[in-house]
Parts: sequence; structure tokens; C-alpha cells
Amino acid sequence: MKTPEHTLLPGVAFCAWNDSETLARDLAGQVADRLRQSIETRGGALMVVSGGQTPVDFFRVLSGQALPWEKVTILPSDERWVPADSDQRNSRLIRRNLLQGAAASSRLIDLVETDDQSPEQSAERASDRLYPLHWPADVVVLGMGEDGHTASLFPDAPELAFALSADAPSVVVTTPPSQSTVRLTLSARVLSGAALTALLIRGEGKRVALEEAVSAPLAIGPMPVRYFFQQPLRVVWSP
Repeated sequence: MKTPEHTLLPGVAFCAWNDSETLARDLAGQVADRLRQSIETRGGALMVVSGGQTPVDFFRVLSGQALPWEKVTILPSDERWVPADSDQRNSRLIRRNLLQGAAASSRLIDLVETDDQSPEQSAERASDRLYPLHWPADVVVLGMGEDGHTASLFPDAPELAFALSADAPSVVVTTPPSQSTVRLTLSARVLSGAALTALLIRGEGKRVALEEAVSAPLAIGPMPVRYFFQQPLRVVWSP
């Protein structure tokens, strides 16, 4: 069961579900519909998804949707600079939970390749790979931390202002002191403007953080997720 959808800010809708499984089914249906529309209109679809454990149920339900998956390109919103076989890799989690069954025929573009010698090289090479894609993306599914970060746009990252700027490349290296690893992230410019942008969050801590974020939507630096309040956004939450 879900609560009635209501508006948090102009263009920002919020809906709460009683459990993550029901939320996952609803969101997967909406995402699949949007992907189908894009495939019918231009012959392909581009989707960006976040990592972590929060979207796992959603990934598993979405992978079972009837779609011409071979026409779908998928990107992680961000990545950790860790070995390719590390369970901390978002791309690894996406492969295990979303690229299954029919969805295995979709194309996943990694932000880090095995022969990259540095995070900076990864960011440069990934930006080159992403340049020819159809932008803006058709679907972007973001997550949020209790500190208000989204993707790897962290409040304490020295590179945050650059990653939020209109001149940022597609992929930016961030080095937030609060995190144990260097990150690569799609810039805010690239993450913006999708036909469907959803913010998928779970747990009371993140609901409290969301309330804080919407209380001062223009103060982007302390809570970078606020950047995405400037465009149509659907926030979905479950305990």
C-alpha cells in the first residue's frame, strides 16, 4: 500500500510505500514504461542507476519486465576506485541484480576499465565513452545518503562545485574525506534533464534527511541532492 502522492516542492512529488517490494514493483513499472516509449520513439533508451543496497529489489523486479533489453544502455551514476572484483563496485552490483534473464542483453558501460592507471584516466576515458550517447538520459534513478549526497556528489568533496558546474565533463573524480575510497561520478549536468528522474530512498534516517533537504532547497552545497529539486523529480520511499 502507498500513501497518497503529494508535492514537496514545485515539481517534486513524494510517495511513501509500506515495503520495499511493493515500491520496487511500482517504480519498475514506471521505468519500464518510460524505456518502452523511448525505444518506440528513437530506437533505443539510456538509463542511469545508482548503486548500494537500496535499489536491489527494484533492480530484480525491473530485470523481469518485458522489454527489448538489447536496445537499452545502462550506466552507473557513480563508481568507487577499487579493484574490478571488489563487491564495492556499483557496476558489479548492477550486473548481479539487474543484468539478469532477458535484461542480460542490455549494454552496461563501466566508468572504470581494468587497464585504467588512475582515477583521472578513468574519468577522462569514461567521459569519452559517454559523449556519443543520447543525452539527456531517458531515465535516471538516484539514491541519497543521510548526509544529503547523491551519486558521489558529497558535501565535503573538494571537487563538488566543479561537479555541479555547467562546464564539468561527463565524469568527475571526487575525493570526499568522509569516504574511504576515491570516487568517480557523473556530473550534475549529465544527471539532469531525464524524461523520468526518481529518487529512491529507504529508512527513517533518509526520510528525516529528505525533510531537511526540502526545508532549504536552494542551499545545494550542504546537501547536493537539492540540485535535483530544480527539475521534475519523483521521490519514492519505504521503511
